[in-house]
Amino acid sequence: MTSNERITILGTATAAPVISPDRIAEFPVRDAGTQREYLVRVPVDVLDLFVTPGTRVEVDGEAGWTVPGRPWLGESSRTLLQAASIRRSELALAA
Repeated sequence: MTSNERITILGTATAAPVISPDRIAEFPVRDAGTQREYLVRVPVDVLDLFVTPGTRVEVDGEAGWTVPGRPWLGESSRTLLQAASIRRSELALAA
């Protein structure tokens, strides 16, 4: 049994969502602070914004299992993040 950790990440989507037959959208997000990659999972009905590669998002949810990467494809391991909310995020520019 694993214990899930409630986290919020701010990062960039590295691919567009893929939708499974059970209507779950999955897409990778690289956290801007730690550079860790998360595989964000969210029901399609909850995902209310258009996500493309390069979209900056803030994701709040529970981190759990780690999905092993495929090094022969240049893919790193990713932590599953079951999203409770996803918001578009903008860069804060310093003056």
